[in-house]
Amino acid sequence: MVRLLRVACLPALFGARALAEGSAESGAKMCNQESCANVADDSTLLQLKSLQAKESKEDPFGAPTYAQLAQAYAEFVKMPSEELRDLPVLRSPVTLMMGAVELKTPWIGGSFMTRGWNGGIPAPTIRVKPGETLQVLLKNNLGPGPGYEACNLDNAQLGLFMNPDSICDLNTTNLHVHGLHVSPEGDSDNIFKKVAPGNITEYTIQIPKNHMGGTHWYHPHHHHATAAQAGGGAHGAIIVDDPPGYLPKFVEDMPEKLAFLSLVNVAKMMRLEDWGNSKLGAVVWNQTLWKNSLYKNWKWNPLSLVIEEHGNAIKDGAGLKPYVAVNGQFRPKTTIKEGKWYRFRFVLAAIEQRVEIRVDPTAKNQARCEFQLLAKDGVYLNEAPRPIEDIFLVSGSRADVAIRCVCQPSFVFPWATTRPCESHLTYTAIWQPMGLGDTGLAVTVEETTDRMLTLVTESSVAPTPTMDSEIEPFAVRRPCYLADLTKVTVAKENTHSVDLPQLYPMMIKVDGKGYIWGHEQPPALAEIPVGQIQEWHVTGIRYHPLHAHVNPYQITSIFNDPYYHVGDWHDTFFPTGTGFATIRFNIDTFTGKMITHCHLLEHEDNGMMGWFKITGKEGTTWAGAKTYDPTCYNEAFPGAVAPKKPVVWR
Repeated sequence: MVRLLRVACLPALFGARALAEGSAESGAKMCNQESCANVADDSTLLQLKSLQAKESKEDPFGAPTYAQLAQAYAEFVKMPSEELRDLPVLRSPVTLMMGAVELKTPWIGGSFMTRGWNGGIPAPTIRVKPGETLQVLLKNNLGPGPGYEACNLDNAQLGLFMNPDSICDLNTTNLHVHGLHVSPEGDSDNIFKKVAPGNITEYTIQIPKNHMGGTHWYHPHHHHATAAQAGGGAHGAIIVDDPPGYLPKFVEDMPEKLAFLSLVNVAKMMRLEDWGNSKLGAVVWNQTLWKNSLYKNWKWNPLSLVIEEHGNAIKDGAGLKPYVAVNGQFRPKTTIKEGKWYRFRFVLAAIEQRVEIRVDPTAKNQARCEFQLLAKDGVYLNEAPRPIEDIFLVSGSRADVAIRCVCQPSFVFPWATTRPCESHLTYTAIWQPMGLGDTGLAVTVEETTDRMLTLVTESSVAPTPTMDSEIEPFAVRRPCYLADLTKVTVAKENTHSVDLPQLYPMMIKVDGKGYIWGHEQPPALAEIPVGQIQEWHVTGIRYHPLHAHVNPYQITSIFNDPYYHVGDWHDTFFPTGTGFATIRFNIDTFTGKMITHCHLLEHEDNGMMGWFKITGKEGTTWAGAKTYDPTCYNEAFPGAVAPKKPVVWR
């Protein structure tokens, strides 16, 4: 693992030696070998063995020693898993209140002050139906703070990677409904609206009658403050309900579980706060962001690029490892019935890391679990389900996965099966900001692996539980804005090259031309007509996940990627095997500004964002949709298509 930067790259936070050998010189009470047996193989502990050995004495300024951090982590891993909670559900009209929220960080001890909606992280889930009007009253309860004047405009225009002069105005907010196919203008999904501290505004978002059911999310999108707000905790899920009869009965009847993943990166959040010179509520500028009984005054030092207490750096100039909270809980569990399919809706909110989710094969009483992919980014696969072993998510992406688990015979006693059994879903959070062009080879700067969610599998019937049948392949009837584009001939004037440079400058280039988005809105990257098909040849997406507002896009060409396939639809796209691909858009119905940007949120704030001017008459749809998909629909769902009768030979 390569360590290129000091920021957010703490190898780990505690020493395995201290856990195994007892008290360190700091005098902190440590666990013994027996009580630490359940965490002795944890990679977080093993990584710090050498660092603990280097530590000679307690810091004179009171900064925490590795021994103290090890104790906090030892208590964290021994915490009993809570049952995964269901998030509150709201339906229109919705009130969202932006305010200061205290976020617990138990792996280190203490908590962190950040921003969130309605007092929680994540925020309540919003559910809507196709054809419904989503009305939102947004109240900004944050305290006053410096605005764009806190950024140096000249430096912000440089498009530099990790530029402190592009982080500011952190207490002004707004709303973006990420993934919804809706208007970007007026009081709809308009990221140019600004809600200053103490102000209130309203959103009226008309969901099209033919909107596909799916999993989406919402978050603030105020330029230069998106990473601190959306990545810091102000995020929640939006679920568009499937119309009755839209899905096969066996899929429609699956119990649902929402798993909203918040990747908590305390070091990054502290740095953004310091760069933005912000304050939360009544807290003064240069606030103490960290709250802990042992070390109360941790702050980010922008000069030394470390977190300090009273001017003294934490050992080795480290940061704080990111951890995933699921529905606001760390390492929770959820109980499922053996042999039964469940529909899990996964959503990831993060500042910069991508996440890979898989089953940990080392869990005791191991269950055997199957993953069947149903939808990505709120759009059903052309043919579902698709068997997968790993789930790949980047900040902003979603995955709907059917999961079924069964208990297995013991390795020691193969004739005996222990029930209940369990599986641990683990995640690996990876940051790879640089590499070898578009080859797909990238340097890993930060990587964290930990348990995310335990699936406790119970059976009321032994020794042979009732098993749900296999999921039969199915294809849903698609709205015309999602008609298959893979065989369409695209006009030359609607074909563009789109490049996201690896490190500099932080901009999006279209046909060789681009603008860094500073404080003012730059010119449009291009004009694109509504009711026509766009084809983009994109490069740089190995380091910059490409997100588009208003219209999703279909992958029509990609090389060597395990998760992204030709024909799949996305609005946020981050392949791991290549840096280039071809995608196509159906520019459907809506005119105005279509925003496109890197969804590593700090890159977006640095200026890697642009917009396309959609021209023409509002409401225009693509005339060729029914040629390529005769069953597609532009109005409300008309009902499932009757299966074709088999040919009868006489």
